[in-house]
Amino acid sequence: MSVPYQRISNATVVDIAFYDPAAERRAAALDVDWEPYFKVGSQEWLYKMEFGWWQNYCDTVIGAYYYDNLPNGQLISSFNPNLLIKNDQTLIRLDCFGAILVFYESLVTDVSNMNEVDLQNYNFAKERAYNEWIKAGELSNWYDLFQDAPNGPTTKLEENWTADPNYFNGDRRYF
Repeated sequence: MSVPYQRISNATVVDIAFYDPAAERRAAALDVDWEPYFKVGSQEWLYKMEFGWWQNYCDTVIGAYYYDNLPNGQLISSFNPNLLIKNDQTLIRLDCFGAILVFYESLVTDVSNMNEVDLQNYNFAKERAYNEWIKAGELSNWYDLFQDAPNGPTTKLEENWTADPNYFNGDRRYF
């Protein structure tokens, strides 16, 4: 992977308690530290961003390129996680839902077995994470490609191009 470990947002336990109080109550009962879950969840989202979302973004945004050359000539992905707008609400939600998924997945092997309620909450968290990922792909306004809005939102040019992810391929516009 060409992206090193880093968090995708500034999400905290307060955000988890807001978006999924049941998960926070369950974790508090087990005296769980959320930081490792955030780390693993963020890394999973970074994989998806670089190897899934990035190609679509490059197809729809002028100035975004699939690859970059290192000084030694090696070709790598030009996705740069440092350009993520860390306080973007979509990324905060993705980060929270990713951490919650990892938390529920770890219950089977950690300090407690998963029960029916945990399983229902896990399935609900999976659905929310999936829906948020779809929304994130549709918006794509949480990546500061031109490095002119580190606190968001992205520029109007970026938003206009990313608003229609099927700009060139859908035969809706003719040149």
